[in-house]
Amino acid sequence: RIQNPILTDINLMKIKNMDKPGFKVQTISMLYYKNTPLKRAIDRMFVTADRAYRNGANILILSDRGVDENHVAIPSLLAVSALQQYLVRTKKSTSLSVIVETAEPREVHHFATLLGYGASAVNQYLAQECIAELVEKRLLDKEVSVAIDSYNKAMLKGIVKIASKMGISTIQSYQSAQIFEAIGIKQEVIDE
Repeated sequence: RIQNPILTDINLMKIKNMDKPGFKVQTISMLYYKNTPLKRAIDRMFVTADRAYRNGANILILSDRGVDENHVAIPSLLAVSALQQYLVRTKKSTSLSVIVETAEPREVHHFATLLGYGASAVNQYLAQECIAELVEKRLLDKEVSVAIDSYNKAMLKGIVKIASKMGISTIQSYQSAQIFEAIGIKQEVIDE
């Protein structure tokens, strides 16, 4: 059980290395070779999730770590929403929790959409690295852990505010609610 859906790197490390009966964690890369079609990369993610499920995993961590000149990441919101829809179609959505390890989200709305489309928690590692760098350069007058905790609390407060404006009282009710409307994307993509 987590208290805040915005995870620190330490929280995520604890989850990745969890050794408790009934919990098995599998990390799935959101990276794909830059010349590969995005649809094929998403299909590969589905196959990897199925394999993890068959091997007993009940916590999936979608990660975009490792981007380089040859590999790009599936956009995190697309990856989360596509995987969540796939899990619903294959009747596995209640058996698996999805955590996102990504550098992408920067604003409260980004975190809100990730949670609203199926993520149970989000680890924004790049923001935490930036905060640590600001503390190191003495541009922030706080301890690193206190500054990261303040950032995470601010993100959570913003998410709760968004959810409450939509009449939702708990983060758990907000997760996978898909209450956002996508504009500018083909309907067939949205349906997928």
